[in-house]
Amino acid sequence: MAQHVIIKGSAEAYKSEEIGLWVHSDYISNIEKQLTFSAIDSIGNFTLECSSGEIQYITLKIGKYIASMYIEPNESYDVIVMPPDSATYQNPNLEHDVKLSIKQKSKTEINSLTLDYDKRFDDFLSVEYRSFVARSPQSKIDSFKLAMHNFYSTVKNSYFEAYINYTIAALEEKTKVSEKKLFANYLNGKPVIYNHPEYMNFFNTFYKEKIQSIAYSKSGSDIIFQINNRGSFSGAMDVLKREKYLLNDTIRELVLLKGLYESYYDGTFKKGSITAMLEQLTAESKIAEHQRIARNCLNSFSKLQPGIAAPYFELPDKTGMTHSLDELRSKKYIYMVFFDDACTSCLQQMKVFPALKKEYGARVEFVSISVDKTMQDFKDFCLKNTKSDWLFLYDNSGTKLKNNYEIKSLPAYFLIGPDGKFVQVPAESPDTDIDRVLYDLTKPKGKRHDIGNKKNR
Repeated sequence: MAQHVIIKGSAEAYKSEEIGLWVHSDYISNIEKQLTFSAIDSIGNFTLECSSGEIQYITLKIGKYIASMYIEPNESYDVIVMPPDSATYQNPNLEHDVKLSIKQKSKTEINSLTLDYDKRFDDFLSVEYRSFVARSPQSKIDSFKLAMHNFYSTVKNSYFEAYINYTIAALEEKTKVSEKKLFANYLNGKPVIYNHPEYMNFFNTFYKEKIQSIAYSKSGSDIIFQINNRGSFSGAMDVLKREKYLLNDTIRELVLLKGLYESYYDGTFKKGSITAMLEQLTAESKIAEHQRIARNCLNSFSKLQPGIAAPYFELPDKTGMTHSLDELRSKKYIYMVFFDDACTSCLQQMKVFPALKKEYGARVEFVSISVDKTMQDFKDFCLKNTKSDWLFLYDNSGTKLKNNYEIKSLPAYFLIGPDGKFVQVPAESPDTDIDRVLYDLTKPKGKRHDIGNKKNR
């Protein structure tokens, strides 16, 4: 049963900003979901409240700064989010970890336990470094594992016990321990711990590209036939029964699910067949977690793809007048970039916009969307760049629009058609191939290039 969790904290370096609490929805698609959010007040204090039915690894996000911790059901936490490290360069377009101080109530609380164990783990690696260089560390690892289980023998916490086991499993995997031994010690007959990052990290590494390697083997025609030709999930499951590390039904289904997700992007199998099989799984699987992961995979495929409707927006320009996606795309294509004033590459690439607008402006609307912190920052930028004569808008949606467009770094380019659907996502940047793409769209003569499929996707 889900129980209440409260995180009270101080984040003085981030006054008046928004803080969100995020978790992984699953560790196959790696989709994140926001459980709750709150404003940090004018003196730097905040309170986050959510429900949780189990121990969860969570991330606190303040703009591009992130800090992680564990939460347990029916617990409250006092935390301090430390300021960014001013001594090192902080790329303004990427997420950066910041330190989190947690007021400890008990040495057996999960954050205390993992911090204590991590220190012992790091000390072990430091002391036994020569054993790893000499490629003979297994006896040392076995001794360390036994010592840790003995040291924490009075701790009755299955989540923490798995934390110890699977951090060591990941270490053993890196030392080239045989697959047979790793499988026997850590997977065979063991429960699948879907919501445990250390378990899933080991699971994903052990079965990395497993379905693809089977498909490319001498006997791979059977799995290719079941996926590409029949589109049969049950047929693929039957074929995979032959594999010695896939005899367990639950593991086999999860590995096939993982392989289908990975293959959607690497081209091993047909995309249409993959989506059809995942849809079968959501309807037919007896494992609720697998149904949920399959839905997440399908959702991730359909979000930002050529031919999919672009997320709607209504945003103000520097005068406060709003412009909607429907208005902008009604008669033209939209070439759109997300940027901020601190992104030097954004500003450099936008210098090409005037030439593009002169050439294609009759059929293409050029739009730059500022994700600067405040409207005043945006207005100041516009005052300094009066010669930029295309449309500038300000994203006043908080994190909503950036999440909808899956903005991970800046600049981020999108090309949208008059029907409101993506033509290219992500779109080519001004310093690569966008001129060719816009030419094909607006002045088609002869054979068009394959616009929707960007080379680096």
